[in-house]
Amino acid sequence: MKRDYFYEVDVRGVVTLDGHEQDDPWFLDTLYRRLAASANPEVPDYPFVSRCGEEMNYLRPADTPIVYTSFDGRRLGYGGSLSIAFRPEELRVSEHGVLYHAAPVGLIGRCASAVAVDIAKSIVPWGPCFAYRSVDGHEVVLESMGTDDAWMVLRPRPDNHCVGCGGANPLSLRLSFLHNLRDQTVQTWITPTPSMQGAMGTVHGGLVSLLLDEVMGKALSVRSIKAPTAKLEVNFRKPMRVGSRYHCWSRLEEMQGRKFRVRACIEDAEATVVAEGHGLFVSPRSDSHS
Repeated sequence: MKRDYFYEVDVRGVVTLDGHEQDDPWFLDTLYRRLAASANPEVPDYPFVSRCGEEMNYLRPADTPIVYTSFDGRRLGYGGSLSIAFRPEELRVSEHGVLYHAAPVGLIGRCASAVAVDIAKSIVPWGPCFAYRSVDGHEVVLESMGTDDAWMVLRPRPDNHCVGCGGANPLSLRLSFLHNLRDQTVQTWITPTPSMQGAMGTVHGGLVSLLLDEVMGKALSVRSIKAPTAKLEVNFRKPMRVGSRYHCWSRLEEMQGRKFRVRACIEDAEATVVAEGHGLFVSPRSDSHS
């Protein structure tokens, strides 16, 4: 005989039936293993269902059907003993500061308060966004939900071997960039690690030049312009220190046929310019800009 049950799950991940908490690990694992979106128009308030034979277990979430209630640094746990691999690039943050992660059901799962607090220890400001900083110093920019659409985040592509922004190069800085659609600047934020230093705790001049070249190149790539660096001039105004936070930005200043002139700056926390670059980029003759 067909039987229907109607469960609730709150933002803490607590599952209840008629107000009574369901805390049996075997039941919770079974419920979540079989959980899927419901297409039953007779129970529109319960958008998820877990079927067990003739038993239909409907679920109504206060926010998301899956709530992560544990985190060991590598995996996010939910239900009784279920878990998924933690991937910083799959974190999301709402405009109210609620932290989410991709989930096997419902697209995203909410991080319960204790889990969010633990993960937040590695989250740092990144311009108008936030980033997850791994133990090796690489920063993964979090996708923001319901925020200003006047800018676009460009994250490292997993198939790109670029030493500045590639995800496939183990030596890459794995920089992300922000394309501001209002002022047409391209920006990034970085805290240099000890592996980037030259002498006396300062960032190696070659890496300073790389940062300027990289952010200038992005000012072209956001316009789908492919043009290698033909000339790079760098003015080192102040030492760039390991462990300090810096803002890098660039703007396309001139286009003339196949030639593109771009300016870039690196600024410290007080908006003082520590390095400035001017680059000439020239697209191949086969390019449509010829």
